Formats: sequence, structure tokens, C-alpha cells
Amino acid sequence: MREMMTYHGLKRMPFDKSIKAQDAMTTSPSKECASRLGFIKHRGGIMLLTGDPGVGKTIELRKFVHGLNENIFKPLYTPLSTLKGADLLRHLNERMGLPRRASKASVYEQIQREILDCKEQRGKTMVIIIDEAHLLNTSSLQELRLLTNFKMDSCDPFILILAGQIELRCTMDLSVMEAFSQRIALRHTMPPLDPGETVEYVEKQMKLAGALEPIFTPDALASFHEITFGIPRRIGMAAEMALTLAMMQNKKTVDTDLILKAKSLS
Repeated sequence: MREMMTYHGLKRMPFDKSIKAQDAMTTSPSKECASRLGFIKHRGGIMLLTGDPGVGKTIELRKFVHGLNENIFKPLYTPLSTLKGADLLRHLNERMGLPRRASKASVYEQIQREILDCKEQRGKTMVIIIDEAHLLNTSSLQELRLLTNFKMDSCDPFILILAGQIELRCTMDLSVMEAFSQRIALRHTMPPLDPGETVEYVEKQMKLAGALEPIFTPDALASFHEITFGIPRRIGMAAEMALTLAMMQNKKTVDTDLILKAKSLS
């Protein structure tokens, strides 16, 4: 990859997922997502954030956490959504830095007490983000539902964000999940980029990577949306493969043919 960067005069990989939150491109989907996250930040309660794989949910969560006032909020993020039932509670207990407890009831009580103390004694709202939440089974989701019941269900002292693929919404539509579904304060499905924003996304990422001149031809840029459906992760994979193919063919520009070949290889 370093050889490809040198060949095209880039300072870093253009679609590297380690991009700083503040450098991430602002798009219509990201603006809408940020607005919904801002709403749940002020309201509290449970938010369901869904979208296709690679659409940009996690980068928006990173931007959200990056913008939280550490004197007011205490974020806790985990992607370990394959844990079942009580194991998920024990994982959250550990992530909060709390002592281990033998029984599920003790773990449950300790987590609830920590959330309340964080809010009422230390003046901070805990923000629990569970990524890849479509992998949670119904028993784990039911444990989370019980965890949200404070003071006889009279307050929302923390924020719970469940982020995952579209299947998560389908799970919440099951009759067995009706009680949890009714507790969700906000649902948002993040859409992909439109054709114009797809082109803008590629151009901005290339500039951030250090490209001084356009490398993708206008036709090549226009073809990205057709082959990736506007999903940023797919765009990045196709673009980096096309840049590599251009280097291998000793070309300084990427045309539509190279994009189509890259699609078949990525």
C-alpha cells in the first residue's frame, strides 16, 4: 500500500478508517444522523441507529462521542454484542470498572446504582453505546430492557444507543420485543450517499490524502455510485483497488474501466 501511495503522490491512505472524527466529511446522511444523536443527548433514553454495513454509523458515533462534554457525559462504547444474557451485563459491569459480582441480580443492581450515582452524585449522564447490536439475541435485549427501568420506570438517567444493521429494526418489530420497542425514544436509519455526494466524498478523501491533482476522471467519479450504491466503505474499497490497478498498469489517472475492474476484485 505504501508503494501505491508513493506512486500517486499521497501522504496517507485516502480511505483509511482511522481518519480523525473532525476530518470526516459532512454529508446529508451524516447531518441528519448528528441531529438525531443531538436530540437523544438532550432527551435521554434509548435510541436505535440502523443502516447498511459500511454506511457510516460508527464514524458518526465517533464524532458524537468526540463532541461530548466530558464534564457532563461519560461515554461507554462496546462492540461485543455477541454476548448472551447475563454475560452482557457482566461485560458492561467490567467496562464501568465495577467489582465483579457472583450473581446476576448483584451485577444488575450494581450497574443501576452506578448509573444513578453517576447522574445524581457526580452530575454526569452515562452514554452506553452498543455497536453491532443486530447480533444481540432477544435474551440479551431483554436484559437491557430491564436495565432501563429506574425508580419504577419514572426517569431516564442515562442514554442507551443500539447501533446495528437493518436486522435490528426487524428484531424490535417482533411481538416478543414489544415491551422493549415501546421504550425506544428515537429510531433512525442512516441512508447511503446520493450520486453527487458520492463524487464529493471521493474528491475530499483524495485531497485529505494529499493528492495535488485529480486522479479519477469525471466519468470514473460518476461510476462510483452505480457500483457501490453510495456506501462509503464500498466506495473506499473500490477506489483503493482502482488506484492500485492504475499503479500496476503505470497509469497516473483512473478511468471508468479501472473502476469496473476494481469492483470485480474488491
